[in-house]
This record gives sequence, C-alpha cells and structure tokens, in this order.
Amino acid sequence: MATITKRGNTYRIRTSCGYTVDGKQVVKSMTYKPREGMSEKQIEKEVRRQAVLFEESCKKGQAVTASKFETFAREWFRDCAELKLKRLTLCSYHRMEKRVYAALGHIRVDRISPLDIQRFVGVLNADGLAPSTVRNYVRFVSVILNYAVKKRIITYNPCVTVDYPEARETEREIYTTEEVKNLLGLMWEDSEDKRPFAVFFMLAAYTGCRKGELLGLEWKDVDFLNDVISIRRAYYYSSAEHTSYTDTPKTKKSQRSLKLPACVMEALRELRAWQDRQREVCGSSWVETDRLFTALDGSPMPTTAPYHYLQSFTKRNGFHKSTIHSFRHFNASALIDAGVDVVTVQTALGHSTAATTLNIYSHAFSNAQTRAMEAIAGAINL
Repeated sequence: MATITKRGNTYRIRTSCGYTVDGKQVVKSMTYKPREGMSEKQIEKEVRRQAVLFEESCKKGQAVTASKFETFAREWFRDCAELKLKRLTLCSYHRMEKRVYAALGHIRVDRISPLDIQRFVGVLNADGLAPSTVRNYVRFVSVILNYAVKKRIITYNPCVTVDYPEARETEREIYTTEEVKNLLGLMWEDSEDKRPFAVFFMLAAYTGCRKGELLGLEWKDVDFLNDVISIRRAYYYSSAEHTSYTDTPKTKKSQRSLKLPACVMEALRELRAWQDRQREVCGSSWVETDRLFTALDGSPMPTTAPYHYLQSFTKRNGFHKSTIHSFRHFNASALIDAGVDVVTVQTALGHSTAATTLNIYSHAFSNAQTRAMEAIAGAINL
C-alpha cells in the first residue's frame, strides 16, 4: 500500500517495490504537484489515482524516476524526434535548445509547473522576440512534455495553460498588381545572366509557391504539354549544419500541381534555352542537376541568392524593400480579391488546412466580403 505525505503544496508518494536478494526492502517515491485551480476534492482524487498508478508501475518494474528537463529532452531527440521529424523541424528545434535549457533544463520534468512556463514566456517577450517566435519556443517545450505524458512520467502538460503576449499588429509588405507588373517587366530586361531570377519571381507571383519549393523544382516537374508544374520537393538551408539539402515540402498538402498560363510556360521554355546556352559555355565544368533554378555553372541556386538579387534589384530600380514571401502574399491577396473561395486558395498555397489560410489572410477575406456585400446592396438598391 502506497503512503502519501503532504509537504507544502506537493505530495510525496512512497511504495514498496519488493526486496533485494539480501532481503532489503526496495522503496521508491515520486512527487506530485497539483496544477493551479484544482479544488481540494479534485486534488484528493488525483493524488489517490497517482498513488495507485505509481504502485502498479512499481509492481510491473516500470517505475520511472523523472530526470531533469535537459536530459529528458536530449533523450527525446535521440529516441523519438530524430526518427520521426522532418529535418527542417529538427534544425528549428535544435536552434531553440540553448534558450530552453537555460530556463528549464535544470528542473526535473515532473516538477515543471505552469508558472515556470509562464516565466519563460516572460523572459522571451522581454528579450524582444516576436509573439510568433515565443509560441514556437513553447510549442517545442510542449512537444517534449507531451512525450513525457505519453510515457507516464507526468500526468499533464503545464504548457496548456500558458498566456501568450498579444501579437503586434504589423502591415504586411505586399506589392500592388501594378508594382508586380513593373517589377517582372524590368527583371526580364535585366542582363541575361540574371534570367533565372526573372523566371523565379515570375513563378513566385503567379503560383504563390514558397522559396524552397521553387528552388526544389526540376524539369521533370514541368508538364509542357498540359501547362502544369508539380511541387514534389523543396530545397532548404540548415544554419545548424551549415549546408543545403533537399527534402519533401513543408506539409503533405504542399505537394500539389498548379496550372500555369501561357506566358509563364513560355518563360520556362526561355529558361531552359538559357540553360542550354550556359551548358555549352561551361562545357565539362557544367554541373548537371535537372534543377530549374541554377547558378551559372548548373549547380543548384544558393538558397540566399533570390533574396540578395531582390534587394539589389529593388534598390537599383527605386522599389520599396520587401521579401520573397511578399510575392506569396501578393498571390494570395490577388486570389481573394478575385473572389476565389478559401479552399481553393488553401490548395493553391499548399496550406495544411483552410483554417491556416483564414488565419493568415483574415483581413483580405474580410475586405473581400465587405465588397461583396456592397455589391449586393448596390444590386438590390432598396
């Protein structure tokens, strides 16, 4: 029978796990700390449940002594994350380790409280991290603690009650239709060695694809007969590993096929002709990769090259500074303004759910709905 001792606001549960060959009794213990907001009756019931579970696990030889968070996290990386997660996600989590371990690494997994998580959020916010970045850090911690719940090391995840800082309202830098027309036209007039960039940003505007998806395109993904491109892979850079690599796109829904207009297909034909000329110029030094977007020697275009070209080009031609992702936002806004439904927009952008699309572009959908209501009001004209 397990014994329960209350110490302050925590409970110590001790139980016998049998005897050693020398006849000495083996006693193991665990500590349970009720989560904030529980009533006395709820605490009493939960403590008894924990005692029964702990006693059962001891009888089965499954009692686990909780380790410190950093130790447990490293075990999670080794035993779970490295076997299941995408390389991009793994790299992202590894970049977060230093801050997370500094704040929580020294605390035993079963003693991490909602207050510890909330304090960590406060530190991140005070350091000036964006609200979305703060959420990413908590998500990383939460994934590990969910694993601890699954392994019955803890009974609940203290991340679920965290309060996040309010997102700061910022205007998205989105090019207007007129600006995109001018940009693409001037890019096409740029020197011939910049031709891959002209086609890159043309595809970005017409398809809304992510940078990595465009850089991962290969000629076998282009169906010139039916004017379709298929997104099957993405090309990323790992700052943790200091190397570029090819992987599947961000989500399952990101693998998609997109119908393209004749002008874009013609641009792709010109890009292929440019590559043929470059292959002749380079001769034996040409690197055969089948990629659409390459360096002058045929090797995959570096992941930072489109960004550097865009910054240089906009500065030379008097356009306001923006990012590659602004072309994706332009594409989404253009679709919404044209009255395209949310599911179709989701499919085109490769979002995992329509809710993601609505969340990111809620303002654009709201404006489109307002215009629709005004149009109806004008038509009825009571």
